[in-house]
Amino acid sequence: MKITAALIGAGVALLAAACNNPSPTAGPDRASGSQSTAITWTDGKQAYAITCTVPGGCQERALAMCNGNYTTLKSENMPMPGTVRSVQGQPSVVVRCS
Repeated sequence: MKITAALIGAGVALLAAACNNPSPTAGPDRASGSQSTAITWTDGKQAYAITCTVPGGCQERALAMCNGNYTTLKSENMPMPGTVRSVQGQPSVVVRCS
């Protein structure tokens, strides 16, 4: 009986974790607090424009959409190490999957 309860508990925990992962597709995403749109960048190649409520949400979404490998093409209101930590406007990035 204990094994069954443990397996059910583990299954519920995995399901809850899966529901909290950022979406790998374009559109709104509650888990990361972001919105992603497929765009054509100035060089004519596909990229993703991501806006988020907090800077970490943009990075989480880029990682999910690009399976961990991306290049940042544009970044706005994203604090960097050694910079002021207060966000001056809505954070956003444009990324291309590598």
